[in-house]
Amino acid sequence: MLAFLRLTRPLNLLIIVFTMVAMRYGVVRGFLAESTTELQALAPDPAVAIFEAVPANTFVQPFPALLFWLLVLSTVLIAAGGNVINDYFDTRIDRVNKPGAVIVGRSVKRRVAMMGHVVLTAAGVLLGALVAWRSGRLVLVLIPLFAAGALWAYSTRLKRTFLVSNGLVALLVAMVPLSVGLYEIPALMDRYGGRAEGVAFTGEPVEIVFGFQGLWAWILGFSLFAFLTTLVREIQKDMADIRGDREDGCRTIPIVMGIPWAKAISLLYLGIAIVALLLVRASFLTDRFSYWYIGAGLVIPLLLSAGFTYGASSRQGFITAGNILKLAMAIAVAFAFFIRQTL
Repeated sequence: MLAFLRLTRPLNLLIIVFTMVAMRYGVVRGFLAESTTELQALAPDPAVAIFEAVPANTFVQPFPALLFWLLVLSTVLIAAGGNVINDYFDTRIDRVNKPGAVIVGRSVKRRVAMMGHVVLTAAGVLLGALVAWRSGRLVLVLIPLFAAGALWAYSTRLKRTFLVSNGLVALLVAMVPLSVGLYEIPALMDRYGGRAEGVAFTGEPVEIVFGFQGLWAWILGFSLFAFLTTLVREIQKDMADIRGDREDGCRTIPIVMGIPWAKAISLLYLGIAIVALLLVRASFLTDRFSYWYIGAGLVIPLLLSAGFTYGASSRQGFITAGNILKLAMAIAVAFAFFIRQTL
C-alpha cells in the first residue's frame, strides 16, 4: 500500500491542494474582504445594506465550499492517476536514471498499477462532472476529461515527442489555479453581476459595478507564472534524465538540441519570469510588502535556480536546480494569502 502511495507522488498532490486553497482562500477571499472593507466604509452601520445585492455590506463566496473541496479532490485524483500511469510506462527509463527507485514491477505489480490508474482517474473525472453539473456549468466537465486524456497521451506517446511534452505538462499545471477561477468568478458574477445603485449614509447616491476583473488578473497571473516555471522545471528534469530518455527513444530538448541549448532555453524562460515579476512589482504592486516578497522571496530563488542550471554538469546538479525552482513556485503560491497587503 505504501509503495502504491509513493507512485502517486504525495508531495506533488499536496502542492496541488495548496495551490487551489490559495486561489480560493487567498486570492478570492482576500479580494472580497478588501471589497467589503471599502463598502462598509461608506456605511457606518454595516447592518444596513447600501445595496440590496450585498446584505450587511459584506461580500461572500457563492461557490459552495463542498463543491470546492470536491473539485480539489477531483483534481488530486486525476493527477494521482496520471502519476501512476507515467511511472508504469517509464519503468525502462527509471531503471537507467534511478534504478533504486523503481516501484512498478517490483514493489507494485504492473496490473495493480494499471488498475489503480483507471480507478483514480475514473473517480476524478466523475467527481469533476458532479461539480460541473451541481454548479450549473456542465461545460467545465471538459477540464477533467481533457486532463485525464492528456495525462494518458503524455505517458504513452507525447512524452517522447519534441517540445509537445513540456508544453502539455506546463499547460496542465497552469490549469490548476485557473480551474478555481473558472468556478469562483462566474459564481460571483451570478450573485453580484451587473451594475447596482444605492444610497450611502451621507445621503449621496452610490453606484458600483460588480465586475471582479481584478480577480481574473490575479488568477491568470498565477497561471502564467505556473506555466512558465513548469516549462523550465520540465527541461531541467529532461537534462537530469537524459541517459534513460535517450535509451527509450525520447526526443526531449537536451537530446535533440544538446545540453547547452537546453540550458540556454531554461535560462531564457527564467529570465522572462524574473523580468515579468519585476515589471508587475514596479507597475502594479508598489507596496513595501510586495517589494520585499517578490524581490527576496521569488527573484532570489529564481536566480539561484538559474545559477545551478548554468553550472550543472551532473544529474544531481540539475535535480538541485529543479528543487530550488519548485521552492520558488511554492513561495509564489503562498503570496496569494497576502494579497490584501497589496490592494
